[in-house]
Amino acid sequence: MRDSYDYLHIRPKDGESLSLWFTRVIECAISDSKGRQGRIRGALHDLERMAREEGMAEGRREVQQLMDTETARLGKRITDLELMLRGSVSKIDAEAERQEAARAMRNRCSDAAMDYGCVPNNTSEAIYALPLPKPLFTQTVRPK
Repeated sequence: MRDSYDYLHIRPKDGESLSLWFTRVIECAISDSKGRQGRIRGALHDLERMAREEGMAEGRREVQQLMDTETARLGKRITDLELMLRGSVSKIDAEAERQEAARAMRNRCSDAAMDYGCVPNNTSEAIYALPLPKPLFTQTVRPK
């Protein structure tokens, strides 16, 4: 059996599309084969295979480009969220500070109601006996 048509000597020109190069290869195959259909058919099958591979490669390039743009967009979003997270306070920390502020406010009011600034009386004792507010943000406590 004869080898299929060898068209490696026909190189694609710079910027030439695949379809134009295929046309040049088929023209050369027709002129060289002197009407033998086997060579032309072999060249057409090879070129069809190459076109299929080129299409798959183009599809892979498009998918890779889409993945790169999505990865860049999501990376930017992650960076923005990390920046926002750095400036925020956790619920546990916020609740601890809220409770500490309520305790300090109760103690300050109790101290202000004392006689002569240091002698407890009924009013200061009643203020000191007031309960702290219930947790607003969370019921959990910081793990030790």
